[in-house]
Amino acid sequence: MDVTLLRHFVAVAEQLHFARAAQSLGISRPALSSSVKALEAELGAELFDRSAERTTLSATGQQLLAESGPLIEAEELRLAEIAATMALPGTLSVAFVPGVTVGKWTLAWESRHPGIALRVRPVDEEDSVAVLRDGIADVSFVRLPVKDHGLGVIPLYQETAVVVVSKDHPIALFDSVTLADLADEKIVRKPPIVSDAVELVAAGVGVVLLPQSIARLHARKDVVARPVTDAPQTGIAIVWIEDDLTAEMEEFIGIVRGRTAASSRSGSPLSEAAGSDTDRAVGSGSSSSSPSSEKSGAAKSGQAKSAAGAAKKPKARQVKHSRGALQARNRKRGGGR
Repeated sequence: MDVTLLRHFVAVAEQLHFARAAQSLGISRPALSSSVKALEAELGAELFDRSAERTTLSATGQQLLAESGPLIEAEELRLAEIAATMALPGTLSVAFVPGVTVGKWTLAWESRHPGIALRVRPVDEEDSVAVLRDGIADVSFVRLPVKDHGLGVIPLYQETAVVVVSKDHPIALFDSVTLADLADEKIVRKPPIVSDAVELVAAGVGVVLLPQSIARLHARKDVVARPVTDAPQTGIAIVWIEDDLTAEMEEFIGIVRGRTAASSRSGSPLSEAAGSDTDRAVGSGSSSSSPSSEKSGAAKSGQAKSAAGAAKKPKARQVKHSRGALQARNRKRGGGR
């Protein structure tokens, strides 16, 4: 909804007189009438009763007037944020979705460019691209896929999909599961507020599939998360408006991709560009290291995972019994399949 049209409507609604409202706005009466008609066309309803001898609000007009204050305030706040961002010289604004950890990149930026302030702001997934188009952020860490028309997009890493179940659920006994294991489970659809879904899971209502980083954010003692080995993974990427790329943005993107302070575009990366031991780097933005360090790191990682697996893995008899119970329960739900 055009906020200018909304302001014009409010002026008429408050004064109930088109001529006086036009004068207070500093526009002509025909222009004001056109604004009101455009708003009525957008809403598909009349806002004023034109059959009366004097201007009065229709039922729709009364409702819109009651709701217009918060709408105008929200737009004014958004414009103020844009103005504040644009007014700060030597500032780079970075947005990120839940589950992305930007600390190492901000530290690298501050050490290399102390004279250019870095403003970091968390955003919801649905706003991760809008903040770029609205000028609130220069670059944004998003969860793929996104509508990338006009955007520069560099995939960074993939996230393992996990299923979150109550701690008493049979799946809690396994190290990992497959989608087939979940075939007869009640899947809680991910709501805008993830904590609500986890609350339902804890109550035994069902299970929910989440990226591992999101599951970690909402970890609690009465639920557990288990990797789903054949579920589609989600990707994290850094994006920006392609036509608005600046030298500062390009430098920050280079830091994220792993360029050291002294390297050229094809130089040596930082020790780690993105992700964790369960997140696999993808694309040209992945980090690399020397073959010897990779071999050593892989050996240590394998030893650590083996130790962790031995500690977590239930006894063979217990796992066999639990999976059999799970399959039996699924057959019972499916009518003896």
